[in-house]
Amino acid sequence: MNMLLTIVAKFLLLFAFCDAMTMKQIRNTGKMMRKQCQPKNNVEDEKIDPINDGVFIDEKEVKCYMACVMKMANAVKNGKLDYPSALKQVDLLLPDEIKQPAKDAIIACKKVSDPYKDICDAVFHVTKCIYNHNPGIFYFP
Repeated sequence: MNMLLTIVAKFLLLFAFCDAMTMKQIRNTGKMMRKQCQPKNNVEDEKIDPINDGVFIDEKEVKCYMACVMKMANAVKNGKLDYPSALKQVDLLLPDEIKQPAKDAIIACKKVSDPYKDICDAVFHVTKCIYNHNPGIFYFP
């Protein structure tokens, strides 16, 4: 498990010093994240596949799966959403054509997490907000 995390971290660092990732590279990285987070949270494909279509199943396993992915993407630190880090990741990793819309969605949804103490709930509602803000650029592994 630690080895895969190291590989993902190195992969992300590699692209931090290169050009932004292509959507194909983002999806491949997402597959690695899913491979780590899905078994940890005991959640079936049928419950997480619909996320990309805006269907968010309000179950603890799904929410914590989403939090795990966000943690691996450096958008969660110390059990809280880290918006500056998320915005930095957008600048470093996303293709130019979706950078600004992605940053706009993150900024628009920043306050959505305020009422939620549990990181799984907070990530769930922020991610849902981001989808609703701009479904055309949304991708979640």
